[in-house]
Amino acid sequence: MKQIKHLVIITILAIVMTACGNTSTTDEEVSISLTITDQTSDTTVSEDELTVQAGASLQTVLEENYDVEVSDDGFLTAIEGHQQNTVENIFWTYEANGEMINKGIAEYQVEDGDHITFDLQVIE
Repeated sequence: MKQIKHLVIITILAIVMTACGNTSTTDEEVSISLTITDQTSDTTVSEDELTVQAGASLQTVLEENYDVEVSDDGFLTAIEGHQQNTVENIFWTYEANGEMINKGIAEYQVEDGDHITFDLQVIE
């Protein structure tokens, strides 16, 4: 009888400790706003408020919500059929919170409250 009590207590403690140890923050979600414009045709492709996983790469966010093409080095080449054209110097650029970002979308990790703007435009 004493052994059964000990076994029950150990089992309960194991369950409680497992539940307490599973407080990972990787499931935390954040809100961002995303605006996509094509300056070459003066159109707004999309304006969305998204709830995404904290720390997700911008590439992951785009791939989960839009039809995108990305180069091998992590730079955006097309969104929803709006394609950059290197011959005509038409490229995708993006800003996060009003600041131009000069790294690939695979490297940028989203944060709560980010306002991200993508523009397809002629770069001279």
